[in-house]
Amino acid sequence: MPGSFMHSLYFKMATGLASILIIVGVCYTLIAGYMAHRINQSGYQQVNQNLALNLVSDNKIVHDGEIDDQAMKMTFMQYMTINPSIEIYYLNLNGKILSYSAEPGKVKREYVDLDPIRLSLNNKSQSTFMGDDPRSLEVRKPFSVTPIPDKHNPEGYLYVMLQSEALSQALDEESQQFTLYLGGIVLFCSLLIGLTIGLYLFYRISRRLKRLQQNVADFVENDFFTEAFQQRGVIATEKGDEINDLERHVSLMVSHIQQQLSALKQQDNLRREMVANISHDLRTPLASLQGFLETLTVKFKDISDKEKKQFIDIAVKQTKGLHKLIDSLFELAKLDAQEHPLKLETFPLLELIYDVAAKFQYQLDKKSIQLKVLSDPVNPAVYADIGLIERVLDNLINNAIYYSHSQGQITITIVTAKESSLIVKVSDQGRGIADDQKALVFERFHQAHTPERKDGHAGLGLCIVKKIIELHQQKIWVESQLNKGSQFNFTLTNAVTNHCNKVIQM
Repeated sequence: MPGSFMHSLYFKMATGLASILIIVGVCYTLIAGYMAHRINQSGYQQVNQNLALNLVSDNKIVHDGEIDDQAMKMTFMQYMTINPSIEIYYLNLNGKILSYSAEPGKVKREYVDLDPIRLSLNNKSQSTFMGDDPRSLEVRKPFSVTPIPDKHNPEGYLYVMLQSEALSQALDEESQQFTLYLGGIVLFCSLLIGLTIGLYLFYRISRRLKRLQQNVADFVENDFFTEAFQQRGVIATEKGDEINDLERHVSLMVSHIQQQLSALKQQDNLRREMVANISHDLRTPLASLQGFLETLTVKFKDISDKEKKQFIDIAVKQTKGLHKLIDSLFELAKLDAQEHPLKLETFPLLELIYDVAAKFQYQLDKKSIQLKVLSDPVNPAVYADIGLIERVLDNLINNAIYYSHSQGQITITIVTAKESSLIVKVSDQGRGIADDQKALVFERFHQAHTPERKDGHAGLGLCIVKKIIELHQQKIWVESQLNKGSQFNFTLTNAVTNHCNKVIQM
């Protein structure tokens, strides 16, 4: 459990938030310390802006327009003892340090940059100027300056550093303590408040993700079937944030996967049933062939010529049935694999129907069945593969003849449908199809009435018909009433209504 918590999303977000708050706290502390230091320098310079001028006036450094060197030295010695927070320097007009109030060896510069000095003298309204610290080659500090003996006839500058080395050390120590103190408070408050709010929000987010992750895990562990997403169906359809969208899309994905699995299971069951049916349909004619041929082989001399001919006729019939079954299996396999390229063309539909009907005239006459063709369009033309549509009509008319009673009637009707297509209806007055069988008539090896048929019919015809119609991107369906007849309907593209250039993709 500790290891899993360390790798959890909640722990990672909490660690990231804590790191961000610590970085922000440290940056805030450093910036606040720097700004406090600058404010302190600015205030210190503003308060002591006229300190250099006051030193000249109070200590009588200038007498009658002349600089009193002795008074200047006394002033340096006095202020070095009394006020160690300042340092006093006397500069010439070129910025060279002539004398100073400091111990020997402390001063590291010979010259001081005069630009800040001139800016300070010319811009009294601006209080913050940083000048060179003679005791350092890098540091700049606030200062006070005045020309001597006076600004009209200057001979040099009295340059006062407002933060002596001792004062700077003391301020640095105080600043460090202040920074540490302020940083501690900021870090503590930011961590306390930020982590409290952030961890609560992260808990809410991670709890939803955890629930979604658990649902997905249950879905996988339960053989890709679970009710968790169905129970979350209301939330999954609501609009919300990204997690709501994720839940909704995962729920849709789960539903799609379950549908695919159900379809695969159904296909697997159909495959098993197909293999069993193929085995049965192949075994029956093969067994019959083998039996009659073995009889002829063993008893060839003992049986009459009439019986020999009868056995051979039966064997030939079984061979034809077997050949028909194998051809249907190959045709269905090619249609399933979409290896049958469509040769689309425009042709007159009535002409094709009459040609196909002529092939069945003997069977129609044998059962005294009347075949009628009715067409609402006068000269219907369709855009399709004429060879495959002939195969469709062959199968439907053959089935209608087989299931029709003697003295019955078969009607082929062509009507114009919506969406610029034609509907072909092949109806009979035969046995009809029970309601529980209608959904199965287009399945492989389905024989609704006589699964024991011996005429080579294996229940593949209507399945092939459906595949052909679907290849044309059209529809087929059945309407039937038990003991009243059946009607098979399929649509075709009407070539007369600007569909001649339609491309059907496989």
